[in-house]
Amino acid sequence: MPNETKELTIDMTPTWGQIGAMYVRLAESKEVKAIRGLRSEVARAFAAAQALQAIHSTLTDEQSAIVAKTITDELTKQGY
Repeated sequence: MPNETKELTIDMTPTWGQIGAMYVRLAESKEVKAIRGLRSEVARAFAAAQALQAIHSTLTDEQSAIVAKTITDELTKQGY
């Protein structure tokens, strides 16, 4: 059998909570140019929040629990 090498990939993509925290820090420090660069990310976050709100009543109890935990975790990352 040939020597097999497994590649390890680490996902460094920030979560939405981390993006929110970054956006707030940039806004509070008046980093207008950087804030403008995040405009599309903020728009996607608000659109996703609205989409989740639209389907929330159709979720199972297990799915609702996952949503609640995720929202809590992401708000914690933003200092709430």
